[in-house]
Amino acid sequence: MSAMKKSKERKAMTNRQKNIIQYSLIVLATVSLGITTGVVIKKNYGQVETDYSNFNPDEFKANSSKLLKEYEKNPNKNFTPSELVNIGLEKYRICDNSYSIGVGQASTIVNQTIRNAQAKNGNQYFEESISRSSMVSLANRVNQVGDEISAYKGKAKDSDTGEYKNEPVKYQASDYKTDWGKTLEEMFIYIISDKSVLTDKCSINKDSNYIRVHLELDTDIASYYYKIQMKTISNLSSLPTFEYLKQTYTFDSNMTLLHCRVDEKYKASMAGVSANIHNLIDYYYHANEYLKIPELNESIDYSLKGETQYE
Repeated sequence: MSAMKKSKERKAMTNRQKNIIQYSLIVLATVSLGITTGVVIKKNYGQVETDYSNFNPDEFKANSSKLLKEYEKNPNKNFTPSELVNIGLEKYRICDNSYSIGVGQASTIVNQTIRNAQAKNGNQYFEESISRSSMVSLANRVNQVGDEISAYKGKAKDSDTGEYKNEPVKYQASDYKTDWGKTLEEMFIYIISDKSVLTDKCSINKDSNYIRVHLELDTDIASYYYKIQMKTISNLSSLPTFEYLKQTYTFDSNMTLLHCRVDEKYKASMAGVSANIHNLIDYYYHANEYLKIPELNESIDYSLKGETQYE
C-alpha cells in the first residue's frame, strides 16, 4: 500500500472518529461577571471557559417558598418575570402528585430526538431521559425515595422507549447532586432569580386565560447545575459553554405551571473535539395529577404530554 493511500485512510479514520464524537456530544435532554461573583472567564487553548472555583450558587438563588407566600397574600403584586416563574415552579414542586413530559430535539451534524419524563407520587420521584439518532442511543432512569436514589443506564429502542438492565447505581441524595446537579425532589435544575436573568430581555404577557413569562438566562450563573448534569451524562471533557439559554413559561391565571419551551445553544467538547448544539424542547406539566411510576420493564406513554396550545 502506498504512503499516500495510507495517509488518506488515516485521515478518513480520523474524520470518522471526530464525527462519532460530535454525534455523541448531543447531550440528553445554558454577561461575564467579575471576581466578586466568583465566576471567572478565562482562555484555555483558544476557547472561553468559566472557572467556578470561587462561585457560590446560593448567592444567586431566589427564595421560592417566600415568594409563593407573598403571591398567596397578594396575587396582584407587581412581581418581576423571574419572581413569577419561581412562584409557579414552587407551586408545582409542592404538589402531592404531578408529572411532566418533555419532547424535543437536539441539532448538530444530525438531529437527535429527546424525551424526558418526571413523576412525583408523595415522597417517591421518577425521571427518565431518552435520546436517539442514527448514531446515538442513550437512556437513563432514576428513582428516589427519601434520600435513597437508584440510577439505571440503558439504551433507546426507539425515540420513546428505553431498555434497562436491573443493575442500579445507588446514591445518597447529597452524592447524587454532586454528580448530577440536582436531586429529583428539587425538580428544576436552573438557577432562576433577578440575579441570574438578563432583565432587559425578560417579559410578562397576560390575557384572560394564561400568563406567559419569557426569560433569557445568564449563561454562566443560571446554568451552573445544568452544566454539571450535562458533563456527567455525556462524559464531556469539560463543562459546556452556552451561547444563549431562553425559556418561555405558560401558567394559568392562578399561576399553575402548564408548559415551558426551552431554546438553547451551546458548545460541548469530548476528547479534543467540539460540537455546536441547538436544543429545542417543549415540557408539558400536569400539576395535581397522578401518573403511576413505572416498573423498570414498563414504558412511559409520551403521548400523555396532553394539550399543545401553549406553544
